[in-house]
Amino acid sequence: MVAGAGERQPVLTVVRPVAAGDVIEAKDVGVVQLGVDDATQVVPAGERSSVVGRRAVVPLVAGQMVARGHVGDTAQFPPEGRALVVVGVAAESMPAGLAAGQRVAVVPGAGPESRALQEGEKAPDPVLGVVNAVSRPESASGKGAVTVLTDAGAVLRTAQLSDPRIAVLSDSVQEVS
Repeated sequence: MVAGAGERQPVLTVVRPVAAGDVIEAKDVGVVQLGVDDATQVVPAGERSSVVGRRAVVPLVAGQMVARGHVGDTAQFPPEGRALVVVGVAAESMPAGLAAGQRVAVVPGAGPESRALQEGEKAPDPVLGVVNAVSRPESASGKGAVTVLTDAGAVLRTAQLSDPRIAVLSDSVQEVS
């Protein structure tokens, strides 16, 4: 793809989410006209056949440009040292608008399954991560599932949280206490 800096060119974009490892279908990608200064990473619309029918190696979200490194033969996700953890969350503990890509803290709640801390016992540390997928509960009394990408070392701590709650974090938050 050769063009002047900033010249608008047709490139592939993701129009619906594709999980890492899933085969990319024609209905998953679209075309946008984009002013691209460095077009070496994005896939030109004319190369659609190099994407459709291949696997997403990372999760793809609607609105992102398709890059050459996003497609391959096998998923490369989660990255080394990271893990995907599914957290069951009660409807009232799931923030409205929670979506893939948001930074979150998974914290222990105070629901019926929780136990009181003993004297001198410290509350579990929150688990920080990025939302990979959200499945809303089917009823107000049900539980939904939030898949969070976190450090591999936090898997056990996440599994041990009683009545977990999800807190959405701003980009500037680096630590939660």
